[in-house]
Order: sequence, then C-alpha cells, then structure tokens
Amino acid sequence: MIAFVTLLLGLISGTYPIEVTVGGPVASVEYVLDGAPVAEVKGPPWTAKVDLGPEIRPRELTVRALDAQGQEIARVTQWLNLPRPPAEVEIVLEKGTDGVLRAAQLTWQSISGVKPTSLRLTLDGQPLRVDGEGRAPLPATNLKVLHVLAAELWFPPGIAARKDVAFGGEYGSEVSTELTAVPVRLHAGTALPPPGQLQGWFAAGGQALPAAAVEDGPGKVIIVRVPNGQEIFNRLITPQLRPMLRRLQKEMRLSEDDGVRFLSLASNTFRTSRVPASLFDMSQELKTVDGGMFWLLTSSRLLKESRTSRAKAALRISDAVAVAGLQAAAENHRRAVVLVLGDEVKDSSRYTPESVRGYLDSVHVPLFVWSLNGPRSPAAKAWSGAEDVSTVEKLEQAVTRLRAELDSQRIVWLEGRHLPQAIALTPEARGVEVLAGRVP
Repeated sequence: MIAFVTLLLGLISGTYPIEVTVGGPVASVEYVLDGAPVAEVKGPPWTAKVDLGPEIRPRELTVRALDAQGQEIARVTQWLNLPRPPAEVEIVLEKGTDGVLRAAQLTWQSISGVKPTSLRLTLDGQPLRVDGEGRAPLPATNLKVLHVLAAELWFPPGIAARKDVAFGGEYGSEVSTELTAVPVRLHAGTALPPPGQLQGWFAAGGQALPAAAVEDGPGKVIIVRVPNGQEIFNRLITPQLRPMLRRLQKEMRLSEDDGVRFLSLASNTFRTSRVPASLFDMSQELKTVDGGMFWLLTSSRLLKESRTSRAKAALRISDAVAVAGLQAAAENHRRAVVLVLGDEVKDSSRYTPESVRGYLDSVHVPLFVWSLNGPRSPAAKAWSGAEDVSTVEKLEQAVTRLRAELDSQRIVWLEGRHLPQAIALTPEARGVEVLAGRVP
C-alpha cells in the first residue's frame, strides 16, 4: 500500500518536496507528473522534490511503489489545482514479512496545517486504538471476508476529513465508475440531447468518452470586488437616482436558484502545514431573495473588511480571481467569476492576470471583468479589457449578460476521471462548446 503524506491543497506551482508512506516489500517509488516520470527514490525517507512548473494549471501527480524487479505493487494519485476538500486523510495498510496485515497508518493534511482535534478509526464499525502518530494495530481478521476501515478526523474550526478502505473478500476489482463533470455552453436555439445520443461527442487523448448524465442545476457565481461596497454605491448613485434605491434593491437578479459569493482580496497564510497555504475569506452564499446584483455589490457587510484593514493588507487581486475560479468549479455546477474593478490599486499577487486567465480557461470557468472606470482604464487594460459598468444602466446590461451566460450552461458527466483541459469536443458535436475563460 502507498499513500501521500504531502497533500497539495489549494492552488500551487513551483518545486516542493513530496513525501509518501509505503507498506510492504517496496524497493523504490517512482514519481510521475502528467504521465511523465520525474523522480525515483530507492529508500526511506520516501521524499522527492517535484517541479510543478511556474504556472497554475490542473496536474496529475502519481507515485508508484515498485518491488525489487521494478514491477508495480501499488500506486496513489492526487490531482492538483482542482477543487478538493480543505482537509484529507489517507490510510495505509502495513504488512509483516509474512504478508499478514499488522497495522493501519493514517496520514493527514489540512489547508491550515493544524493537527486534528479528534480522530476516530473503526474496523467493521468497531473502534481501534490509534497512537499519537496515527498508527493503529490491526486484530487478526479473516481475509476471506470483506472488511472496512473507516477514518474520521476533525480539524478546527469544524472541518471534517473521512476515508474508507476495504480489504479482504473480493475487493480489488472495480466497484464504482468515476465520473468527470464537463461544463458546456449551448448555442442559441439549441438543446442537448439525452446522454445516450451524446456518445462520440467528447474525447480525451483521442479516445471517445461515454456520457453518463446531463444536469441543469443551480448556477454559482464568485465575485472579486476591488472597490468596496460604499465606493461602488458612491460611483453609481447620483442624487437623481436616490429615490430609486428601494426598487434597485430587488432588480438585476440572477435566476432563482443561482447563488452568489464574495471573495476577499487579502489572504491569511498558514506556514505550519507541510506546504505553505493561503486562505481567502469568502462570504456566505446569497440567493435572489437576498437582493439584486446592485444591492449585493454595494453592500459593505458581506465580508469582514474595513477601509482601514484593506489599506493595511496586501491585496492579491489576481490570486483572488484564481481562487475564485477554483471555488466556482467546485461542486460541478454552472459557474462564472466576476471581477469588479475601480481605481487602480497595487496588486501583490503571485500570479499575473494573463496566467490567471489561462488557469480559468483550463478549469472551464468564464471570467467577467467589470470596470467602474470603463474598458480603457489602466486596471481594465491589465486584464485585457473590461465591460463598462460606470452607470446603473450599464451595470444592468452586464448583469443581463451574466444571467444569459449562466442560463446557457449545462453540465455533462463523462465516464472516467480526466484532467479538464484534456477533454475536447469531437466533430460529431453540434450546437455546443466547452466553457472557456473568455466569454464570447
């Protein structure tokens, strides 16, 4: 058995030491990035430096455990720069020299880097004693019968991580089919046929991918707002428009089931984790019953930020847009990211706007850039242009386009697990396109 000790959560690029833990007669481990071998380790500690490149994009990192003859014993894979839970746990089964299972070893990682506040491991529903290093001896078991190990960890401030491992019996064969969600945009006047008629429309690596289902669920919008709510209000509301405020509270709504969240521009860095991580605060989800887009954009109570705290904080606009893209892709809903620009401010981001646009392309999240100062402002030019929202009327037009974009999207579930940028439409597809970062 093999499992990652280093779990790469959130958005990541550059070179990092990646550690795995192994059980059984392992002579070496091989690190494979996007199908290409990048490192080999021939003994403990099972750690190798892996260069993930300078840009953020979805990656597949696989580590293979090999025996003395170079034959694969086991492998483990983690997907990088794709939506993942904020904490994860892995279970490795340890064997003795006689091949009998002796213990279960837990490894975990949370994005904040803190230790779990509680840890529970059960075998077929019965609790096991786990030591401070996450190791639990296993009782003698009948391997002709299927057994289930279940681990559940809790991290502050209430984040749970769970993992289930089955062994014995007939386990080892495929028990479920993994699926990949692909967001597509319908062309005007078209509709997707049922899944059975989508066969041959999608491919990865030249191989056709069977379609399992089509969904039209709620839309998910993540907003990165550079000017605060009061600044937007002061820019858009003239004395003549003040009598309209009550009406504006309810106008510019998205569809009923669509949700909106706001992402902070400043981050909190956690350096206690094996790989340093940054967390961006995000608001609770808001629905149409909470108000229209004008009302939400001009609210100053959605995020815990003040003019003083924003002035002191290092604003990471581009990085926040990248995180918003990651969050928008999570849960596999219809999606979009909206960046609202105002006056030019210093951006302390690690990634450039061009790099972030490329990342949103790769995870199929459309980006809307709105500017209170018009498309020719310096801030807008840094993002290769923007839509003018300098008046209430222009903002209303922009919201209409955002709603139309969300309404045109569907989610197609394809069999198998694939990197999002590897999926393409075939010539058989009609009236549809895979979502890209730029909105047509």
